[in-house]
Amino acid sequence: MASQMVTGKVSFVEKFGTGEPNSTGAYELDLSSINNFTLAWRPMYVKTDVFCSAGLILPDIAGRQINLGGWSGESTYGVRLYWPDGSPGQWGQNDWQENVNEVHLQVARWYPSAMIMANGSLLVIGGETGSNAPAQPTGTSVLTPDFLLRTDANNLYPFIAVLPSGIFIACYKEARILDEITFETIKVLPSIPGAVNDAASGRNYPLEGAMMLFPQFEPYDKLFTVLICGGSTPGGGYALDNCVSIQPEAENPTWVIERMADQRVYLDWGLLEIILIHVAKDGE
Repeated sequence: MASQMVTGKVSFVEKFGTGEPNSTGAYELDLSSINNFTLAWRPMYVKTDVFCSAGLILPDIAGRQINLGGWSGESTYGVRLYWPDGSPGQWGQNDWQENVNEVHLQVARWYPSAMIMANGSLLVIGGETGSNAPAQPTGTSVLTPDFLLRTDANNLYPFIAVLPSGIFIACYKEARILDEITFETIKVLPSIPGAVNDAASGRNYPLEGAMMLFPQFEPYDKLFTVLICGGSTPGGGYALDNCVSIQPEAENPTWVIERMADQRVYLDWGLLEIILIHVAKDGE
């Protein structure tokens, strides 16, 4: 998991405990010192395994980074915080802070999604209780949406986004808009298209594609457009070679399907125009 920090440095968080034996689980890259390996790469430390966790940059002046959930045991309850410090050419002093006995998630989560809501609060949704374990959320103090239970286990890392009318969520082949206060469904969207020859294909992990919102421009009077690209057919199948888009708040929203130049699964992307990187062609 890589994040651009307020200091201009790049934070990396990776498998710890189940990964390479020489890993500390976290690093920080100073791009201003890229030609000096020792100065450029600062080793940092996490206490539990962040494999399959969720991460965000918090909307505060410090630009804090938060990491949630993880692999198994107490890792799945993990709440990890990092205050970026240091400056170009100089290592910082702060490191990841974590104490599961003092601050932890209400329920265990492996492969959850997290999002900053319009009021600045943090939404954590989906995932499972641990590696290949029952679906989450469950418990008495959290909500249990039926659509997450119904689409398990092909809905991990559900896609979520803030819309003017509520919260967009896509999980497996389902998409809907939720009320931002009650989280009740206020609009069910058409089923998400996948492979033209396999109705069981999906877009979320383990059939992983990627989602983004199209940018908005002044005077901000256009409907939001959701774009989802890639994915896979189930069972170690074939990567999808298409993208689908929809305007969820339209009166009669429909998915538009467009062919990509190649098959893509497990892709990452960024909004320049739109650039797709880090992909595979086969498998879940």
